Amino acid sequence: MLDKRSEALLRIVNKECLEGSYKVLEVDDLIRLMPKKYKVDYETISQLMGYLKAGEYVSVKYCDNEVFCVSPLPRGRRVFEVELEDKKNNKKRKLKGFLLLAFYLLLIFGVSLVAAYVSKFI
Repeated sequence: MLDKRSEALLRIVNKECLEGSYKVLEVDDLIRLMPKKYKVDYETISQLMGYLKAGEYVSVKYCDNEVFCVSPLPRGRRVFEVELEDKKNNKKRKLKGFLLLAFYLLLIFGVSLVAAYVSKFI
């Protein structure tokens, strides 16, 4: 399971490596793209990248004090693909629930309207 900082770094790597190939990312850019609330520096980025590499979320071809050459692995991409699928499913589920509720309300309204109309003749 990923913590918030690792997840944020993995999001950046996925966004930067859209084709899925290796890309050279500068540490300064990674620090700038990370949310300010995490207050990351080179050491933190290095530790997070090591954690992502150990968990097989990313592949690190090489790294030094200024750059990382990384590529997201299928496991790293899947984390966000599942998240997108869940969001789509939640929207569909909410829409189905709304339509079902509207149908039942119309049915109840129709039945009460017919009952009121029939009660006039009885």
